Amino acid sequence: MKRNSLTVEEALRLAEMAERNLAAFEATAPKTVKALGGRDALARRSQNCCLGPMPKLTVQEWCAMSEEYEDTREHGSVNRGSPR
Repeated sequence: MKRNSLTVEEALRLAEMAERNLAAFEATAPKTVKALGGRDALARRSQNCCLGPMPKLTVQEWCAMSEEYEDTREHGSVNRGSPR
């Protein structure tokens, strides 16, 4: 028989994954996340997948996130790393 409940360890792992994913969206596109209603609203619009919770967004919303991220990369230090 298939069980429908999570162990405490599984629940904590999923909560940590959700926290990391939401933090990543907020770090890379804070203005868009705010425009979508903030972190809690983004969490409510998310569905779990193998990567963790992924928000269900429209094409326009994904484009706004992507453009904000790329603008930050082009003019800032997000994902630039230090030269070696």
